[in-house]
Amino acid sequence: MVVIIVEGKTDSEFLQDFIENQFEIERNIYDFKGLKGKDYIFSLHDNSMYDKIENKLDIIEKILIAVDADDPKDTCEIRGYEVTESKLSDLIKKLEYSIPIDYFIFSDKAKERGYLESFMLSVLDEDQKKCVNEFKMCYKYELTDKWVFNTFYKQRNHPFDYNHSNFAELRKKLTNLFKEYI
Repeated sequence: MVVIIVEGKTDSEFLQDFIENQFEIERNIYDFKGLKGKDYIFSLHDNSMYDKIENKLDIIEKILIAVDADDPKDTCEIRGYEVTESKLSDLIKKLEYSIPIDYFIFSDKAKERGYLESFMLSVLDEDQKKCVNEFKMCYKYELTDKWVFNTFYKQRNHPFDYNHSNFAELRKKLTNLFKEYI
């Protein structure tokens, strides 16, 4: 069994869709854990999720942790790609699990900041990007990528091209995660 630790429901829904689209893997091979936010993932204290995982290490073969880079300008502690990557490395060392643990950080191409939603919007075709940007410019309030994603694309009226080159690193991580099952 493989465990994928995520921040929230949207992350698990996206990864579930991506896995189903890219791989022929039975759903009972993997499970999602987390669903309480990025800061919860990094908290080892009072985190029963890690206790439950540790108690099942005899059947869990690998773990992938998927989190947002977030914006380094945010006031919270673990924000920005570099800080997130460093904290993930520290977390993996502290867990001391005897199984492989890897991570994926949803970010912009510059690997500075980003969210699942901005990562997904990055694969839109030029016409779609132009439409979104024009709407954002004429709207008098700032619209985040999360708002755009939830408003225009979450309804699945505009499916994402999971073969887009921006998904290459994620596909590689998941291929490694599931290589025994592919």
